[in-house]
Amino acid sequence: MLHSVPLDDLRVLAVTGSDRATFLQGQLTQDIAGVRPDATVMAGWADAKGRLLFAGHLFSTHIDGEDAPALLVPADLADALLKRLRMYVLRAKATITLLDCAVFGLMGTPETGAAGQAIRILGQNDRHLLLGQAPNAAPCARGDWQLADIRAGIPEITATTTGEFVPQMVNLDLLGGISFTKGCYTGQEIVSRMKYLGRVKRRMLRFSAPDTPPAAGAPLYADRGVVGQVVSSAPTASGTASGTEFLAVVVLDDLPGPFYLDDAKTRPICHLELPYEVPLL
Repeated sequence: MLHSVPLDDLRVLAVTGSDRATFLQGQLTQDIAGVRPDATVMAGWADAKGRLLFAGHLFSTHIDGEDAPALLVPADLADALLKRLRMYVLRAKATITLLDCAVFGLMGTPETGAAGQAIRILGQNDRHLLLGQAPNAAPCARGDWQLADIRAGIPEITATTTGEFVPQMVNLDLLGGISFTKGCYTGQEIVSRMKYLGRVKRRMLRFSAPDTPPAAGAPLYADRGVVGQVVSSAPTASGTASGTEFLAVVVLDDLPGPFYLDDAKTRPICHLELPYEVPLL
């Protein structure tokens, strides 16, 4: 059965104009040549210090006869990202806008010929974005979509965590979201240096706890103090027991833990696997 959820907390930021590809190529970690209308790829936008302002889905959509690259961005970051990205346009023939379109998450495979643009989520055949009118599908909770992102190891940068992480810390390299061959972009020197210096000392891992979902940006603790930071979280339910799963960037030298959600060490968490291999050594 097909399920859908309105993604009202997400916006579509698109770039049009004859210089649209060249402009974004100089900003995003992803190679714009790989952008498609039917499937997402991951991308990040960093500041000059290599810290992520945004990380998420990149695809193309059709606007006024153009195939426009588009980013799915959190609503609480959308205006700030729009304003800042416009500062880099200069003489480029590129126009950046926030589209006035509804966004839905589809759990399952949409019908062929359904209204709107269906875009398959990176690496998954049973989850799609739908731009356009509400689909004919059973409703599901926003937390179900967020939980699927967490189990897929897909990071979300919010207003709380923007500017906190270098792309490799949230595994963008492991998700194919960084091109190390396409040339210069904002923050590229820092991102490349981290690759060629060797081991990344902090990585995003998946955890669970019999607890309420921690807020993005919340600290994680070990015996020596703060050793990590929550990226995103979602509630889970199993029978009458409730709990949470979440992604967090942690110092790898502190593995295998134990880790906690509180400094008093009364709220332990459990390390879970991700669907891709994370180098821990």
